Amino acid sequence: MFLTILTYSIQAIVILLIIFTLVRKNRKKIGRGSLSLLLSLLGMAVSFEFGDYILGDQLLCFLGLPAWSNSVDNTRFHYTIYLSSIFFIPSLIIGYKNPEDFGALIGRRVSSIYLFLIIISLLFFIISCLSK
Repeated sequence: MFLTILTYSIQAIVILLIIFTLVRKNRKKIGRGSLSLLLSLLGMAVSFEFGDYILGDQLLCFLGLPAWSNSVDNTRFHYTIYLSSIFFIPSLIIGYKNPEDFGALIGRRVSSIYLFLIIISLLFFIISCLSK
């Protein structure tokens, strides 16, 4: 367990160092559009699995909500997808409204890719439910 936490901590530090290096070399200002990058990173953090730990599942559990539509054996639909959408939708909007700020373009692109994948997976889920 300690090695897992250490590994993820080192990865987070490396990612932060890369971001800080990019910020120093950046010619764009940090402003409202920079929130787009931050929100897209939060959306990804909520939806990723870190070993056996999923931040989105823990947040839903903290709110007293189930993480799966069939909570008996954790099958069917994973509600964490909705939780990550809460971060991706504002990220996309902020990225489009403030494209001149640092991180707005990458945040907008990441959010649009994830939202596209979420919509496609929802369509497949709906089709699979209707076909039964």
